[in-house]
Amino acid sequence: MRITDSIGKWINSLKKPLILLYLSLTIISIAGSFFIAYTYLHSLARSKTEAVNLVMTFEAFITPEIINHLKASPADIEKPEYKQLKHELTKIAENNDAIRFAYIFLQRDGRVYFLADSEPPDSPAYSPPGQELIGFSRSDYDKLASGQTIISPLVQDKWGTWVCATVPIQDPLTGELIAACGIDYPAVTWYAEPLKHTAYSAIFVIGLFFIFIAYYRKLLSNETLRQERDKLEIMTRKLSESEELFRKVFEKAPIGIAIVNNFRFISIMNPEFEKIVSRTPAELAAINWTEMTHPENLQEDLQKFEQFKAGYIDGYEMNKRFIKPDGTTVWVKMIIAPLTYHESGSVREHLCLIEDITEKINVIKELEESERSKHMVLLNLPGMAYRCIYDREWLIQFVSEGCLEITGYKAEILQHNRDLAFYDIIVPEYREIVRKEWGRIIAEKTAFKFEYPIITASGKIRWVYEQAQPNYNQFGRVESVDGLIIDISNRKLIENKILYLNYHDFLTGLYNRRFYEDEKLRLDNEENLPLSVIIGDINGLKLINDSLGHEVGDMLIKETARILSECCRKGDILARTGGDEFTILMPRTSHEEAMTIYMIIQQAFIDEAMINENNYMNISLGYNTKERMSESLNQVIKLAEDNMYKHKLLEHKSSHSAIIATMKSTMFNISHETEAHADRLAEMARKIGAKMGLSRTEMDELELLATLHDIGKLGIDRSILNKAEPLNEAEWNEMKKHTEIGYRIAMSTQELAPIAEYILCHHEHWDGMGYPHGRKGEEIPLLSRILAVIDAYDAMTEDRVYRNALSREAALEEIRKNAGTQFDPRIVEIFLSE
Repeated sequence: MRITDSIGKWINSLKKPLILLYLSLTIISIAGSFFIAYTYLHSLARSKTEAVNLVMTFEAFITPEIINHLKASPADIEKPEYKQLKHELTKIAENNDAIRFAYIFLQRDGRVYFLADSEPPDSPAYSPPGQELIGFSRSDYDKLASGQTIISPLVQDKWGTWVCATVPIQDPLTGELIAACGIDYPAVTWYAEPLKHTAYSAIFVIGLFFIFIAYYRKLLSNETLRQERDKLEIMTRKLSESEELFRKVFEKAPIGIAIVNNFRFISIMNPEFEKIVSRTPAELAAINWTEMTHPENLQEDLQKFEQFKAGYIDGYEMNKRFIKPDGTTVWVKMIIAPLTYHESGSVREHLCLIEDITEKINVIKELEESERSKHMVLLNLPGMAYRCIYDREWLIQFVSEGCLEITGYKAEILQHNRDLAFYDIIVPEYREIVRKEWGRIIAEKTAFKFEYPIITASGKIRWVYEQAQPNYNQFGRVESVDGLIIDISNRKLIENKILYLNYHDFLTGLYNRRFYEDEKLRLDNEENLPLSVIIGDINGLKLINDSLGHEVGDMLIKETARILSECCRKGDILARTGGDEFTILMPRTSHEEAMTIYMIIQQAFIDEAMINENNYMNISLGYNTKERMSESLNQVIKLAEDNMYKHKLLEHKSSHSAIIATMKSTMFNISHETEAHADRLAEMARKIGAKMGLSRTEMDELELLATLHDIGKLGIDRSILNKAEPLNEAEWNEMKKHTEIGYRIAMSTQELAPIAEYILCHHEHWDGMGYPHGRKGEEIPLLSRILAVIDAYDAMTEDRVYRNALSREAALEEIRKNAGTQFDPRIVEIFLSE
């Protein structure tokens, strides 16, 4: 019984301390949890307060006048108010390491726009005035209007994860919201301070745990010696294990840990610290940490360290370089935290934590170099590189600087479709064509390659070639498009010229035979019936070419083309299908309508002849119509051609006569010779011919020769024909060619062919000193010899531009003197006997 009571008392004696321990630990746990939570929230609230205070301090420099002078548009950039805001925002970002972005924005027309930000214009994150702020809701803006400050939860974008502090900017007189100021903190920076203080609180709570455990041990100190010894052994073992655990953690930690007193390292440091700086504890103990800090980082480090040592800041972190013994450097992320303090409150010893970030820095540099390289590539691309969302508006996410050269618009105008969508500058009739082509390549999952015209900022049409590749997500949907657009206007111009030359006649500008043959095939269908055709052929073109030269013939062809073009309707196809042949294809034109057009063309040529007396144009026409698909279009055209040739045969003689008459009239107009001169020569020729007993045929030919012997002067320059002064040698040589030109004209037509040789020889001399071939005596045709005498006499007795007329007696004397040299003596004798 006594033994049982003793055991019960012993158990009861143990229960009281255990209950007290459990109760204490429970209270400490609960209180510690609240304390840690309070510390975290209090520190976070302080961060929020500091952020708000910072924004409000900046807000004091902003007046409604500055805001009201800005319109949230690209034009603000040149305003002094914008530059002032930009300067202040930049100072905030530069003077506060924790801040990444600072900006001011306002709401207009239900949307939120940037007014100014802290980023330099060349920064990828730069937001120009007037750019819309995405993600800021109307309800958020209403909170600002009510005077509330907004601390956003974590916001994630392509630049990183952020905490955004937004403060309203109100008119001090009216209290009205005029704008808002926002500051973006990297999430890591924002939560670093609260987490640090939370860690200290946790250490404190853990310390309390150990204190109460010690107290528990004290409570058990009155227990039996055995219990005390056992408990002491247990505690010793635990402490040893804790120390061992701490030692292992200290030595195996993946970051460098060292204790520093002022500027000197204490010999307490872990292996990772030695490894990072490549120095032994002895070397570190003998060196001032400023001596191994890179000069470019030293000033910043000293500045922060002085603030830390004086108690202005609880610690700091920064990226810096340590110099190794071999002179190389290592980049570290360094965190400084206090350990012990002097009685004055200044820091005595502090903890230095370093992490090797050399590889990260190198990666960042490589990325920056890669970005620079990409920028240079994009800058030198022969066109405009872009990335856009595949939606109805083709929202452009990125566009290279080549945009300005191709479109005439700056990149920021098209970026995010700010002022204009690229789709809007495509020539309207091509927009749906381009969209359909995109639909096709998306369906076939191929690359986009297409040519189309755009309208540049100056209103100029420019052809571009676009090559692009869609980017598909895991579900096979197009998320974005990467592409390149280059200017092909010059190439397109050359192609169009080549295409024009392939399908147009170079002389008239009309369609050529090749195009005509293609159109025959295209129009030969039911839809275009009845299909009519008119064929025209210029009369006497060979005569014109041979007599007046191909230049005159070409002018005749071009004038014929002009008249035919004026007679054609819209939709008719007019082509030059041969040297002197033209064809008109007229879809959906009946036989009666074709006959009407046929008559209009005939009348047009008649009217042209009445307007221009020296006009050589004369054309034969034929037409026919295909009424049914069973008919052959080639056969229909053949019948029209036959019809034209029938008219040509019927009109051949009259057309040639008309051309000769026109030539004769032109000859009298362009030279000093007159129709009266031709009549006088004809009269004198008849008298001499009668005395010489010429046949009727020879008399007719002599009269025709007297009339047209100088027809070759049609091919001589008028300035030579009508020159008042004597001709120089070159001009005289040119004038002599008129006999050969006259010969070719005469040989080109059946009516004049018999007198062609007479025209050629009418300036040959009896003694062989004439031209063009130097014939003499009776080698010269008789009729040419007769004409030489009477032509010389009439020329001497008539006034000319270069001399006055001779008397009849003087002229006859001159003829007598040249008998046997220039003239046939027998003909001179007959002439003088008159």
